[in-house]
Amino acid sequence: MKLKHVKNCLKGFLPSKIVFTIFIILYVSGFIFAYFKPSLAHNFFNGGFFLGYMDVKFIFPPEVTFNYIFHQFGLFLGGVSFQLFMNNLGVSLACVFTGIPIVSVILLNLFTSMGAVNYLLVVKVGIIKAFLILGGSFHLYFEFLAAMLSVDAFLKFYRSFFHFLMQRNFKEFKEQILNDFLSLILRIIILLAIAAILEVFWSTWWVYILTQHYVPWLDFYMGFYSCKII
Repeated sequence: MKLKHVKNCLKGFLPSKIVFTIFIILYVSGFIFAYFKPSLAHNFFNGGFFLGYMDVKFIFPPEVTFNYIFHQFGLFLGGVSFQLFMNNLGVSLACVFTGIPIVSVILLNLFTSMGAVNYLLVVKVGIIKAFLILGGSFHLYFEFLAAMLSVDAFLKFYRSFFHFLMQRNFKEFKEQILNDFLSLILRIIILLAIAAILEVFWSTWWVYILTQHYVPWLDFYMGFYSCKII
């Protein structure tokens, strides 16, 4: 019974078939576009640290203390993760309640862009290393799921709202918001929080060691000071 409950809970993090289909179409479109127009795709889509050079600055402490670990991992890196989470959450909520950023941010700069970046990365580093870089950047999975659920939440909210305007049934509208819509928003928040933590505390290091040189995870974050994409 508990296993079934967990399975149903995890299913709630999956997007609808129509949104997932849109993602696949746009991803493939971005890949094809980059194949035929690589220079234009490189200028149009921002590949971030996947395509750019990561200029990472390290400042190692003369002595590792509890206060240093707390400030480095909790306040500094944790603060970066929190800021990233808040920025992404703001964009997601804008998508859900207005729909304005959906086309530019999610459909183009995320779904289509990822397909183009995938191809450009293969050209740059080879198919095996590109697979390792993208496959090991675990934050992408959660970020994309959150984006797809944001589109689902937008459709669900306005479908319920227009149904309310037609039927004038506030009780039904309230139940749909409380039972379905708010739980979807909670899932988006969870996914974005995990994505932000993984991007800072894992993917940055992962891409760095695959594109530059190996540094142990603890050493990388113990001395991490800044990162600039060139």
